[in-house]
Amino acid sequence: MKSFFLGWTRVAVALLVLQAGLAGWGAVTEGGNRIERFILHVSNGGILIFWLMLSVVFVLIARPGRKTVWLTVLSTVMILMQGLYVHSFGQDGIGGGIGIGLHALNGLGVLTVQILVARLAKRSVDDRRAAKARGSEVPA
Repeated sequence: MKSFFLGWTRVAVALLVLQAGLAGWGAVTEGGNRIERFILHVSNGGILIFWLMLSVVFVLIARPGRKTVWLTVLSTVMILMQGLYVHSFGQDGIGGGIGIGLHALNGLGVLTVQILVARLAKRSVDDRRAAKARGSEVPA
């Protein structure tokens, strides 16, 4: 299950990188195409929310360590906050700018936390493989 969780977190990181790319792609576009491109950003955001919520279930099953569990929960809470940042401050003016800025910074924070989760998951898998290899050695 630890190997599955490692793969799961790697896909989460890939989805987060895609999310940042979709946001940038929408931000540099004008007119009707901008709305279409941000629809892709919002759709991928919905997938990310679902993905990270399932991550909490999988990290509890995989049991890669307490720190990994807490960081996975943190990234899930952070991704749930994304909509709050966009919609709570309004769409225009200084409030809108603050909301979008917090949305962008929090999104980069989610990516950073998920990279840490992936590294910890990799370490957990490597430790398990090393322990298994030590146990399978034939005494001389």
